[in-house]
Amino acid sequence: MTADPPSDLTSLVERARGGDREALDAVLANVAPSIHRFALRMCKNGHDADDVLQDTLMSVAKHLSDFEGRSALTSWVFTLTRNACARRRRGLKNRPPVSDERVAYEADPAPTPEARAAGQELVAALSSALDGLPDDYREVILLRDVEGLTAAETAAALEVSVDAVKSRLHRAREALRAALRPLLEPTAAPATSGCPDVVAMWSKKLEGDLSQGDCASMEAHIAVCPTCSGACDALKRALLACQRVRGEDVPPAIQARVKAAVRAWADGTL
Repeated sequence: MTADPPSDLTSLVERARGGDREALDAVLANVAPSIHRFALRMCKNGHDADDVLQDTLMSVAKHLSDFEGRSALTSWVFTLTRNACARRRRGLKNRPPVSDERVAYEADPAPTPEARAAGQELVAALSSALDGLPDDYREVILLRDVEGLTAAETAAALEVSVDAVKSRLHRAREALRAALRPLLEPTAAPATSGCPDVVAMWSKKLEGDLSQGDCASMEAHIAVCPTCSGACDALKRALLACQRVRGEDVPPAIQARVKAAVRAWADGTL
Protein backbone atom coordinates (compact mmCIF):
# COMPACT_ATOMS: atom_id res chain seq x y z
CA MET A 1 0.00 0.00 0.00
CA THR A 2 1.85 3.04 -1.24
CA ALA A 3 0.62 6.50 -2.17
CA ASP A 4 -2.81 6.96 -3.74
CA PRO A 5 -4.57 3.75 -4.74
CA PRO A 6 -4.14 2.89 -8.44
CA SER A 7 -7.21 2.85 -10.65
CA ASP A 8 -7.74 -0.89 -10.23
CA LEU A 9 -7.73 -0.53 -6.44
CA THR A 10 -10.07 2.43 -6.69
CA SER A 11 -12.42 0.25 -8.71
CA LEU A 12 -12.15 -2.52 -6.12
CA VAL A 13 -13.00 -0.05 -3.34
CA GLU A 14 -16.09 1.09 -5.21
CA ARG A 15 -17.19 -2.50 -5.82
CA ALA A 16 -16.53 -3.42 -2.18
CA ARG A 17 -18.61 -0.47 -1.01
CA GLY A 18 -21.40 -1.85 -3.17
CA GLY A 19 -21.32 -5.21 -1.38
CA ASP A 20 -18.95 -7.21 -3.62
CA ARG A 21 -17.33 -9.73 -1.24
CA GLU A 22 -14.49 -10.67 -3.60
CA ALA A 23 -13.62 -7.01 -4.07
CA LEU A 24 -13.60 -6.49 -0.30
CA ASP A 25 -11.23 -9.44 0.12
CA ALA A 26 -8.94 -7.94 -2.51
CA VAL A 27 -8.93 -4.50 -0.85
CA LEU A 28 -8.09 -6.00 2.53
CA ALA A 29 -5.33 -8.16 1.04
CA ASN A 30 -3.84 -5.05 -0.57
CA VAL A 31 -3.64 -2.99 2.62
CA ALA A 32 -2.79 -5.81 5.07
CA PRO A 33 1.02 -5.94 4.63
CA SER A 34 1.45 -2.20 5.26
CA ILE A 35 -0.81 -2.34 8.31
CA HIS A 36 1.14 -5.27 9.74
CA ARG A 37 4.56 -3.67 9.13
CA PHE A 38 3.46 -0.45 10.80
CA ALA A 39 1.93 -2.29 13.75
CA LEU A 40 5.04 -4.42 14.29
CA ARG A 41 7.22 -1.35 14.62
CA MET A 42 4.79 0.76 16.64
CA CYS A 43 3.60 -1.98 19.03
CA LYS A 44 7.04 -3.69 19.19
CA ASN A 45 5.30 -7.00 19.79
CA GLY A 46 4.27 -9.62 17.24
CA HIS A 47 1.10 -10.74 19.04
CA ASP A 48 -0.15 -7.18 19.44
CA ALA A 49 0.68 -6.41 15.80
CA ASP A 50 -1.39 -9.40 14.68
CA ASP A 51 -4.32 -8.16 16.77
CA VAL A 52 -3.92 -4.62 15.38
CA LEU A 53 -4.01 -6.07 11.89
CA GLN A 54 -7.27 -7.87 12.61
CA ASP A 55 -8.80 -4.87 14.40
CA THR A 56 -7.87 -2.52 11.56
CA LEU A 57 -9.03 -4.78 8.75
CA MET A 58 -12.28 -5.30 10.60
CA SER A 59 -12.69 -1.52 10.86
CA VAL A 60 -11.94 -1.13 7.16
CA ALA A 61 -14.53 -3.80 6.30
CA LYS A 62 -17.17 -2.29 8.58
CA HIS A 63 -16.65 1.33 7.61
CA LEU A 64 -15.52 1.21 3.97
CA SER A 65 -19.01 2.32 2.97
CA ASP A 66 -18.39 5.51 4.99
CA PHE A 67 -15.11 6.27 3.18
CA GLU A 68 -15.91 9.17 0.87
CA GLY A 69 -12.51 9.57 -0.75
CA ARG A 70 -11.86 13.04 0.66
CA SER A 71 -8.41 11.78 1.66
CA ALA A 72 -6.29 9.01 0.18
CA LEU A 73 -7.28 5.47 1.10
CA THR A 74 -3.79 5.04 2.55
CA SER A 75 -4.24 7.99 4.90
CA TRP A 76 -7.60 6.72 6.12
CA VAL A 77 -6.32 3.17 6.68
CA PHE A 78 -3.24 4.35 8.57
CA THR A 79 -5.38 6.60 10.76
CA LEU A 80 -7.37 3.49 11.73
CA THR A 81 -4.11 1.59 12.27
CA ARG A 82 -2.63 4.31 14.50
CA ASN A 83 -5.78 4.32 16.62
CA ALA A 84 -5.64 0.53 17.00
CA CYS A 85 -1.93 0.68 17.90
CA ALA A 86 -2.58 3.40 20.47
CA ARG A 87 -5.25 1.27 22.15
CA ARG A 88 -2.85 -1.67 22.30
CA ARG A 89 0.06 0.37 23.62
CA ARG A 90 -2.09 1.86 26.37
CA GLY A 91 -3.26 -1.54 27.55
CA LEU A 92 -0.22 -3.73 26.94
CA LYS A 93 2.93 -1.78 27.69
CA ASN A 94 5.00 -4.59 29.22
CA ARG A 95 5.00 -7.12 26.40
CA PRO A 96 8.45 -8.19 25.09
CA PRO A 97 9.57 -6.38 21.91
CA VAL A 98 9.20 -7.90 18.47
CA SER A 99 12.16 -9.91 17.26
CA ASP A 100 14.31 -8.44 14.52
CA GLU A 101 13.57 -11.62 12.59
CA ARG A 102 10.06 -10.25 11.93
CA VAL A 103 11.59 -7.45 9.86
CA ALA A 104 12.11 -8.70 6.33
CA TYR A 105 15.10 -8.01 4.14
CA GLU A 106 14.52 -7.71 0.41
CA ALA A 107 17.91 -8.63 -0.99
CA ASP A 108 19.49 -7.36 -4.17
CA PRO A 109 19.52 -9.87 -7.04
CA ALA A 110 22.20 -12.55 -6.61
CA PRO A 111 24.04 -10.82 -3.73
CA THR A 112 27.44 -12.01 -2.63
CA PRO A 113 27.58 -13.63 0.82
CA GLU A 114 29.41 -10.54 2.07
CA ALA A 115 26.77 -8.17 0.66
CA ARG A 116 23.99 -10.33 2.05
CA ALA A 117 25.57 -10.33 5.52
CA ALA A 118 26.12 -6.56 5.39
CA GLY A 119 22.54 -5.98 4.29
CA GLN A 120 21.15 -8.16 7.06
CA GLU A 121 23.33 -6.35 9.59
CA LEU A 122 22.03 -2.98 8.40
CA VAL A 123 18.38 -4.05 8.51
CA ALA A 124 18.86 -5.49 12.01
CA ALA A 125 20.48 -2.22 13.08
CA LEU A 126 17.65 -0.29 11.41
CA SER A 127 15.09 -2.29 13.38
CA SER A 128 16.84 -1.47 16.64
CA ALA A 129 17.24 2.18 15.66
CA LEU A 130 13.55 2.51 14.79
CA ASP A 131 12.56 0.96 18.11
CA GLY A 132 14.68 3.55 19.90
CA LEU A 133 13.07 6.56 18.23
CA PRO A 134 10.25 8.49 19.92
CA ASP A 135 6.84 7.40 18.67
CA ASP A 136 6.24 10.56 16.63
CA TYR A 137 9.59 10.17 14.85
CA ARG A 138 9.10 6.44 14.28
CA GLU A 139 5.66 6.76 12.75
CA VAL A 140 6.63 9.55 10.33
CA ILE A 141 9.63 7.49 9.14
CA LEU A 142 7.41 4.43 8.75
CA LEU A 143 4.75 6.25 6.76
CA ARG A 144 7.01 8.41 4.58
CA ASP A 145 10.19 6.36 4.12
CA VAL A 146 9.06 2.77 4.64
CA GLU A 147 5.53 2.80 3.18
CA GLY A 148 6.21 5.57 0.67
CA LEU A 149 3.23 7.80 1.42
CA THR A 150 3.42 11.34 0.11
CA ALA A 151 3.91 14.19 2.55
CA ALA A 152 0.22 15.12 2.15
CA GLU A 153 -0.95 11.55 2.77
CA THR A 154 1.32 11.27 5.80
CA ALA A 155 -0.05 14.56 7.15
CA ALA A 156 -3.62 13.29 6.76
CA ALA A 157 -2.81 10.01 8.51
CA LEU A 158 -1.08 11.81 11.40
CA GLU A 159 -3.70 14.57 11.46
CA VAL A 160 -1.11 17.36 11.27
CA SER A 161 -0.10 19.89 8.60
CA VAL A 162 2.26 19.07 5.74
CA ASP A 163 4.76 21.58 7.15
CA ALA A 164 4.63 19.78 10.50
CA VAL A 165 5.25 16.45 8.76
CA LYS A 166 8.29 17.79 6.93
CA SER A 167 9.74 19.40 10.04
CA ARG A 168 9.24 16.21 12.04
CA LEU A 169 10.58 14.09 9.19
CA HIS A 170 13.85 16.05 8.94
CA ARG A 171 14.44 15.64 12.68
CA ALA A 172 13.48 11.97 12.56
CA ARG A 173 15.86 11.24 9.68
CA GLU A 174 18.69 12.93 11.54
CA ALA A 175 17.89 10.89 14.65
CA LEU A 176 17.82 7.69 12.57
CA ARG A 177 21.14 8.51 10.93
CA ALA A 178 22.65 9.31 14.35
CA ALA A 179 21.44 5.97 15.73
CA LEU A 180 23.04 4.15 12.79
CA ARG A 181 26.28 6.15 12.92
CA PRO A 182 28.30 3.40 14.71
CA LEU A 183 27.58 1.08 11.77
CA LEU A 184 27.51 3.51 8.85
CA GLU A 185 30.07 6.11 9.98
CA PRO A 186 32.35 4.32 12.48
CA THR A 187 35.43 6.43 11.71
CA ALA A 188 33.79 9.74 10.81
CA ALA A 189 35.46 12.86 12.12
CA PRO A 190 33.27 15.52 13.72
CA ALA A 191 31.95 18.17 11.35
CA THR A 192 33.77 21.48 11.59
CA SER A 193 32.10 24.70 12.67
CA GLY A 194 32.11 25.82 9.05
CA CYS A 195 30.16 22.81 7.77
CA PRO A 196 26.51 23.29 6.89
CA ASP A 197 23.85 20.91 8.21
CA VAL A 198 24.07 18.69 5.14
CA VAL A 199 21.84 15.96 6.58
CA ALA A 200 18.96 18.40 7.06
CA MET A 201 19.66 19.91 3.65
CA TRP A 202 19.66 16.49 1.98
CA SER A 203 16.38 15.61 3.68
CA LYS A 204 14.87 18.87 2.41
CA LYS A 205 16.16 18.05 -1.08
CA LEU A 206 14.29 14.73 -0.95
CA GLU A 207 11.09 16.62 -0.10
CA GLY A 208 11.62 19.14 -2.91
CA ASP A 209 12.15 21.96 -0.42
CA LEU A 210 15.77 22.88 -1.20
CA SER A 211 16.37 25.73 -3.63
CA GLN A 212 18.62 25.19 -6.63
CA GLY A 213 21.17 27.57 -5.17
CA ASP A 214 21.27 25.82 -1.79
CA CYS A 215 21.40 22.44 -3.53
CA ALA A 216 24.38 23.49 -5.62
CA SER A 217 26.10 24.88 -2.53
CA MET A 218 25.52 21.64 -0.61
CA GLU A 219 26.83 19.47 -3.44
CA ALA A 220 29.91 21.67 -3.81
CA HIS A 221 30.65 21.33 -0.10
CA ILE A 222 30.10 17.56 -0.11
CA ALA A 223 32.56 17.23 -2.98
CA VAL A 224 35.40 18.60 -0.83
CA CYS A 225 34.36 17.51 2.70
CA PRO A 226 34.71 13.77 3.42
CA THR A 227 32.86 14.09 6.74
CA CYS A 228 29.76 15.68 5.23
CA SER A 229 29.93 13.39 2.22
CA GLY A 230 29.93 10.41 4.58
CA ALA A 231 26.98 11.83 6.54
CA CYS A 232 24.88 12.18 3.39
CA ASP A 233 25.88 8.71 2.23
CA ALA A 234 24.86 7.31 5.63
CA LEU A 235 21.44 8.94 5.38
CA LYS A 236 20.94 7.59 1.87
CA ARG A 237 21.89 4.07 2.98
CA ALA A 238 19.54 4.30 5.97
CA LEU A 239 16.62 5.37 3.77
CA LEU A 240 17.41 2.62 1.25
CA ALA A 241 17.21 0.11 4.10
CA CYS A 242 13.81 1.58 4.99
CA GLN A 243 12.61 0.87 1.46
CA ARG A 244 13.84 -2.71 1.66
CA VAL A 245 11.76 -3.33 4.77
CA ARG A 246 8.71 -2.74 2.56
CA GLY A 247 9.07 -6.28 1.16
CA GLU A 248 7.59 -7.91 4.27
CA ASP A 249 4.34 -9.84 3.92
CA VAL A 250 1.81 -11.05 6.47
CA PRO A 251 2.48 -14.63 7.67
CA PRO A 252 0.03 -17.08 6.02
CA ALA A 253 -1.41 -18.28 9.34
CA ILE A 254 -2.23 -14.70 10.34
CA GLN A 255 -3.74 -14.02 6.92
CA ALA A 256 -6.01 -17.05 7.29
CA ARG A 257 -7.14 -16.11 10.82
CA VAL A 258 -7.91 -12.53 9.89
CA LYS A 259 -9.70 -13.50 6.69
CA ALA A 260 -11.86 -15.96 8.62
CA ALA A 261 -12.77 -13.28 11.17
CA VAL A 262 -13.73 -10.77 8.49
CA ARG A 263 -15.78 -13.35 6.59
CA ALA A 264 -17.56 -14.33 9.80
CA TRP A 265 -18.46 -10.70 10.37
CA ALA A 266 -19.63 -10.35 6.77
CA ASP A 267 -21.80 -13.44 7.18
CA GLY A 268 -23.41 -11.83 10.22
CA THR A 269 -22.10 -14.42 12.68
CA LEU A 270 -20.03 -12.12 14.90
